Amino acid sequence: MAQLTLVLQVLIAVLVSSALSSFIPRVSTPLVQIALGVVWYFTPFLPNLELDSELFMVLFIAPLLFLEARNVPRREVAKDLGPSLSLAIGLVLLSLAVTGITLHVLWPAVPLAAALALGAALGPTDAVAVASLSKEAKLTERQLNVLRGESLFNDAASIVGFQFACLAALTGTFSLAQFAQGITVSFFGGVAVGVVAGFVFNKLVLLLRRYRMETMTLRIGIEVLIPFAAYVGAEHLHVSGVLAVVAAGLLITFQRYGFGSDIARTNLVSNSVWQFIEFTLNGSVFVLLGIELPIAMRSSWQNESVSSWMLVLAVVVLTVVSLVIRFLWMLGMLRVTKDRVTRKRRKLTKERVHSALVMTFGGPKGTISLALAFTLPNGIDEATHIPLRSALLFIVSGYIVVSLVLANIILPLLAPRDDDVKGEEYAKDNVEMLRRTLTKIAELDTPETHEEVRAVMHSYTERIDRVKLAVPQETIKREQKVRVSTLEWEREWLNDLLEEHPEKEEAAEQLITRLNSSLNHLTGSGGHHIQIRQAKPRRQAMILLRRIWSLLARVTPGLDPHKTDMMRSIQIELFEATIGHLKNEVLTDVENAEIIARLIGEYRAALSTLHAKSSSLPTLSSLPSRQGVEDIRTQTFRLELETIREMQEEEEITRSQAKMMRQNVYLMQADAVL
Repeated sequence: MAQLTLVLQVLIAVLVSSALSSFIPRVSTPLVQIALGVVWYFTPFLPNLELDSELFMVLFIAPLLFLEARNVPRREVAKDLGPSLSLAIGLVLLSLAVTGITLHVLWPAVPLAAALALGAALGPTDAVAVASLSKEAKLTERQLNVLRGESLFNDAASIVGFQFACLAALTGTFSLAQFAQGITVSFFGGVAVGVVAGFVFNKLVLLLRRYRMETMTLRIGIEVLIPFAAYVGAEHLHVSGVLAVVAAGLLITFQRYGFGSDIARTNLVSNSVWQFIEFTLNGSVFVLLGIELPIAMRSSWQNESVSSWMLVLAVVVLTVVSLVIRFLWMLGMLRVTKDRVTRKRRKLTKERVHSALVMTFGGPKGTISLALAFTLPNGIDEATHIPLRSALLFIVSGYIVVSLVLANIILPLLAPRDDDVKGEEYAKDNVEMLRRTLTKIAELDTPETHEEVRAVMHSYTERIDRVKLAVPQETIKREQKVRVSTLEWEREWLNDLLEEHPEKEEAAEQLITRLNSSLNHLTGSGGHHIQIRQAKPRRQAMILLRRIWSLLARVTPGLDPHKTDMMRSIQIELFEATIGHLKNEVLTDVENAEIIARLIGEYRAALSTLHAKSSSLPTLSSLPSRQGVEDIRTQTFRLELETIREMQEEEEITRSQAKMMRQNVYLMQADAVL
């Protein structure tokens, strides 16, 4: 019961931190959670706890890293794999050496091997913190991908370096060859185990799906099992469990394949489960960090053999040294990295220096550093006769907090995040995606599916209108231009009809007059003189005579021939021809697809009304069938997912935008069958 009570109390703290974050949006959620953990420590009736570092890594770090790798944009990270690996390996090893030597010189009581162990613990950036900071600051897609790749791959170098440094501190011996061999085996061994695990679980889920054995419970259970199986298996083989989890997460793709309402619902539930896991574990990690900080600091602060001011000075100096090293490395990396388009190296402009600054402060430390610090062996105290383990834990904890605070303060200043602009960009991209989907839906239109396609297209135009509410109101000029060009096309069609069928002139002229009146409202110009100017010269006199006759007919009883039936017949032909014209236009004019689709709906509604008036009894054949609409809607969901994939592959939308759009489709798929 005590352990269950502790779990519930941590969950409550996470929920409270989430609620508090909405009131202090300028402070990142991890800092709020750390502060709550500190408050927890000083609350008398709440228990303090000691963490088991290995259990901490398995229960917290493994699923969080798996989720980050599962959602990371693979193609984008692959494009920037070189910069990410240079940070994950080269910068980690350099920081290990420089920070270790700096601490040893600053505080000679700390043996060099122990100082190097601390330098290794400070090496890895935190994937969870990077993901959180991306919500607080406006990072470019490439900056975020490089930082994500770094946070995913830099743990192996840090962990292996930490293990060898601790071994050297305890035994007094160090072998550079063994260190290089150990880090190589750990890196590639962990990746190999992760690849095997990802391949096996991918095949397992796809095999279950092929034989219709994939259930929601089974699928989600397998997903949750993957990070633990990969981590434990790799650690059993004495290779990097962290890299095994990352590799498995990158290789898992079964959630991206398959189509159908059952798979859509499973994806929705799976996303919800992982969102809950991420929210709970992410918050719990920082709350636990806040609880452990006072424990680590108190043991060092109260010991007379350790200078409290030396601990504070060490935190400040190591923070400055680490930031300087990281900034210089970033500058060198940006100078060496080639441009994606020109494939040439670029000079260090002011903008690129600014980018280096952003990425320097965009690499905060977090859970991996804390877990490594807690695995510092107690034996290192025996050689120095001071509480060195507590002192190093104090320095690591202080460094983590300072890095998070600096990232929270400086990153928004260097790269301020504009929520309105971001929302506007997503809304515009979403509208563009829906427009392209509309052009594909138009190809489904046949005489047998007129009404069903019309109903589905109407729902898409309504979605576009709803999405546009998030965008500053666009000018009406585009829609006005489309409507004007359509009316002008109708007028040309009527002119051609008059040329071929002179007997229909009187009825057609009244329709032309109405068209000119509509054009007059849309363009603000006189419709009559437009029509006369555009007519052929030999017909201008006849047009003038007919208008005089129409005027007399309106004011003189008995002169109006009442060509109602003729006008209705011509209108039916006209609207059918116009719908055909618009169907061709919607396939070519992608930018105005939603406007044209709405016009098609309007013309078909008017055409249905005309047919109803022509018939004494309404027919049910003109009404869309429910099953037909569902069939068309199923096809449109597939087309929409295809459009999202195409836009993501062409880098027209980001992975996060594509994910949000796909989730929306999954939700509509699930709703369609409920």
